[in-house]
Amino acid sequence: MAIADGTIDKVEFESRDQVLETLSKKRDLSGADLSGLDLSGMKFLGVKMTGTNLCEADLTGSLLAGADISGADLSNAQLTRAKIFGVNMENSVLHKAQLAGARIMGVNLAKADLSAAELSGARIMGANLANSILRRTKLAAARVVRSNLKESDLTAADFTNSSLMRVDVTGADFTDVTLTGARAGRVDWSAAKVPPTEIPESLPTPPPWLPVLLVGIVVVILVAILKKKSHPQLPHQR
Repeated sequence: MAIADGTIDKVEFESRDQVLETLSKKRDLSGADLSGLDLSGMKFLGVKMTGTNLCEADLTGSLLAGADISGADLSNAQLTRAKIFGVNMENSVLHKAQLAGARIMGVNLAKADLSAAELSGARIMGANLANSILRRTKLAAARVVRSNLKESDLTAADFTNSSLMRVDVTGADFTDVTLTGARAGRVDWSAAKVPPTEIPESLPTPPPWLPVLLVGIVVVILVAILKKKSHPQLPHQR
């Protein structure tokens, strides 16, 4: 396996064990080919994975914190119940990715392609989805809080039974969006480029201290996770 200047360029990994071995020495998987690999339950803490190929990779229940995955290809990747905290995923491709039940907090998904992705039951907080593509994306029963959807394309997205609180929809396109049973609070639908034809029922306004408390909890969790970088605990190898 050729590694130059501490980075990996277009190296094709053949097994989970190879990935674990590399991460024990380097925290840079930029440009690597991890497509189709079983990476379920693994921890990617502060790992640089810009332009990495994760197409059809299995990241079920994995933890990604403080990582840079910008420009990566996660098409058809399995990220069910994954925890994604403080990650840069700008310009990444998550077309048809499975993110049901995922926890997505403080993540930069600007200009990302999440078309036809599965995000049902996901919890999304403090995410930047500006200029992202969410065409036909499934967000049924998802919770979206304090997130940015400016200029995003949500054509035919499914928000059935979801809740949205303090979401910026300026310039967003909600053409043919399904909002049956959805509820929303502090969302200015009139600012959207194409407002939804069905405006969700209003959510009760939470106390002003609650968002601050939630953000504080996320920061504490993220700091605790990143402190473990110097003492990584590798998951049970299969």
